[in-house]
Amino acid sequence: MKMHAAWLGLIALVAGPAAAGMSRAPIRGPAYVIDGDTLVIHGTHVRLYGIDAFEHDQTCGTFACGAQAEGVMRQLTRGQIVTCDPQDIDHYGRIVAICKRPDGLDLNGEMVRRGLAVAYRTFSLKYLPLEKAAQVARAGAWGFGFQSPLDYRRDHPWH
Repeated sequence: MKMHAAWLGLIALVAGPAAAGMSRAPIRGPAYVIDGDTLVIHGTHVRLYGIDAFEHDQTCGTFACGAQAEGVMRQLTRGQIVTCDPQDIDHYGRIVAICKRPDGLDLNGEMVRRGLAVAYRTFSLKYLPLEKAAQVARAGAWGFGFQSPLDYRRDHPWH
């Protein structure tokens, strides 16, 4: 019995989210913004794939990078029908997706391009080139210096 469970776990790991029962159907609709990398569409929580935005109360030097990340995401999605293509499910049970506006703008990439999120290297290198460009341009938080959102959460566990 233990061997059977181990094989099922291995199959789910290798086959990915589809084997774990996750629908690959896009999620479409108006987005309610939780923060710079989390949306709710038709009651479904969606975490943006491959990026890690600054936390709401996080500051980057004198720049309110967390509040800015949330505000920009609100601007980017206001009045838009957002389409999110699921990539995975995170440990909180949220869909992890690449989300785009009808004009094709990749919201995940745009947050990184603006220096309001970093590439989440633990899960993907997709947005690393945009992060490098933002760093060179000193966009957003790159112009002030910052603690990574991951380290910020670790240092502020009440978050």
